[in-house]
Amino acid sequence: MQNYHLDAQDRPKWREPEDAGLPPSAIAIVSPYDVSARYARRGETRWKGFLAHVTETCDPDTLSVITDVSTTKAPVHDTKALPGILANLHDRNLLSKEHLVDGGYLSVASSSRSPASTVSAW
Repeated sequence: MQNYHLDAQDRPKWREPEDAGLPPSAIAIVSPYDVSARYARRGETRWKGFLAHVTETCDPDTLSVITDVSTTKAPVHDTKALPGILANLHDRNLLSKEHLVDGGYLSVASSSRSPASTVSAW
């Protein structure tokens, strides 16, 4: 996949930029040190690797404590990570009454809402 593509007769052909281009970022190998790392872009930010989702407490009267860290492959959109994050917190009895997220998670907020938690943007 990295260097070859299949032609119309399902024969492997060397991948040239003018005909087959680069492999899709979700499967392209971008690091010889970690073949599961992927290329990603969010707005003007571009990177190779993974995406970390960090959940922490934010009560103004107490110290902030990290309650969950989840990683996904870099091209996985934030909306796909939120249900797993909420399930992790629920399983460890750390699900808050309100879970604040940035805009990247919002489109899934209404469908992944747990009865014990409200998801809203900050």
